Amino acid sequence: MPTPSSLWPALDRFIGDLAGPALGGTRFPLDMYETESHVAVDLAVPGIKPEDLDVQVEGRTLYIRGRYNSGNAAGTRYWVKTLPSGEFQYSLTLPVKVETDQVDANLESGLLHLSIPKAAEARTRKVEIKRGNSVKTIG
Repeated sequence: MPTPSSLWPALDRFIGDLAGPALGGTRFPLDMYETESHVAVDLAVPGIKPEDLDVQVEGRTLYIRGRYNSGNAAGTRYWVKTLPSGEFQYSLTLPVKVETDQVDANLESGLLHLSIPKAAEARTRKVEIKRGNSVKTIG
């Protein structure tokens, strides 16, 4: 018969699966915003190495996949376990068309920063308004 302490890990996984993103229960803070020329995404991924991340852009969909290796040792009995573990995936629809072959990804101090240039047709353009000629009189 399972003891109450042995049920906590299973309960944590169950709740994480309900609350977490598709294909995994780990959820990290994420911001997506845009500038005049780029769409940017900041994702907090503490303790994850660049080789444990996969970023892909397909059309207007951004995929971020990763694996958090928490170093769970076999036979370890946790009293409290809140550190994330396992795989995670985000699938985000980008607000505009982007240049999929020019994505810049940087991981520093546990923050993944993605900068994705907007496609030329999605960029805001300032239209210059020219001063017309003097008023013409009819008649």
